[in-house]
Amino acid sequence: MLNNSEPHFMSRRKFCKKLLAAGVGLCVLPLFTGCTALQGKRFASAFSDNQGQHFVAWFDESGNILGQVRIADRAHDLCHVAHSNTLLAFSRRPGRAMYVIDMQSSEIQSTVESAANQHFFGHGALSNDGQWLYTTENYFDDDYKAHEGLIVVRNTHNFAVESQLPSGGIGPHQLASLMHEDTLVVANGGIHTHPASPRTKLNLDSMQPNLSYIDIASGKILEQVQPTDHLLSTRHLCLASDDTVYVGCQYQGPKHLAKPLIFSHQRGEQLSSLQANDKQWMAFQQYTASLAINETGTTLAVTSPRGGVISYWNLKSGKLSSIETQNDCAGIAPLGDEFIASTGRGDLVSHKSHIEHLLHWDNHMIKL
Repeated sequence: MLNNSEPHFMSRRKFCKKLLAAGVGLCVLPLFTGCTALQGKRFASAFSDNQGQHFVAWFDESGNILGQVRIADRAHDLCHVAHSNTLLAFSRRPGRAMYVIDMQSSEIQSTVESAANQHFFGHGALSNDGQWLYTTENYFDDDYKAHEGLIVVRNTHNFAVESQLPSGGIGPHQLASLMHEDTLVVANGGIHTHPASPRTKLNLDSMQPNLSYIDIASGKILEQVQPTDHLLSTRHLCLASDDTVYVGCQYQGPKHLAKPLIFSHQRGEQLSSLQANDKQWMAFQQYTASLAINETGTTLAVTSPRGGVISYWNLKSGKLSSIETQNDCAGIAPLGDEFIASTGRGDLVSHKSHIEHLLHWDNHMIKL
């Protein structure tokens, strides 16, 4: 990440030259590195290979793959259950499988299916004590009727369903547990879809995206906020240490319009757009994917695979700090004061290293 005072664009070639000038080697490695040590910081992400097979892998901060497990279908996001050292991989919408992966043995421990007439939205979140799992899910019927989304609560010992809560809107996507209260925050994208035609958006004229806060014990919707433009689909989010929510949107309107896509929110207030000009917003091509905050809490990073850019935001000022060109960027996670990012072309890129694997990383990455 670059810490210049003025926002600017940087090409991947120039970015890599800076890494080389700093003494960081650029290399192309095969999928298996032979590295088995589990020292230092580790990360995980789903990927697909060139033969269309799907996997979950974990790797170190230099991009060396430490372990991987093949799964039956494409996963989207992951959770790490620390007390059992397992990874949970959630099927991409409209998949119905969640894979419980034992990292010690590099095997699938179990496969959990959603209820009949429900599917995952590719995301889940753990309670602060790691004892409960919350997943965003969709209930669908044969009549294509739009139903309010669900938050399904499971324990993390055998993953039995304990309860189901309303998400507060249609098309819930990413969610998180607030750090300082027993509350979930969920980005309801507002878009009605059906697994019979999963990429068809059925309600763009009437969609009502929102950010909802849900009391875990009662299921009560405590607070909701909506973007001023109903075509801004609230999709992904992350939390700062003070429970400020940062949410990334995907705009469903005319492609020539420049719209703010990244917002902050604190309880009791309205959504507040982060600050960039129209030219800079247009670089995202109306699409954001993964959000992450560095470990010092000073910078937010957001990927835009469609725009081929990673943006960095000063959290004190709320202003754009810099934009880096990174074709087909995907997941991003904190690495000290900086970040590590992946691409759909197999790259794992940080300020320390750049490794190219012969695979296709999915849109999310987690720090273990």
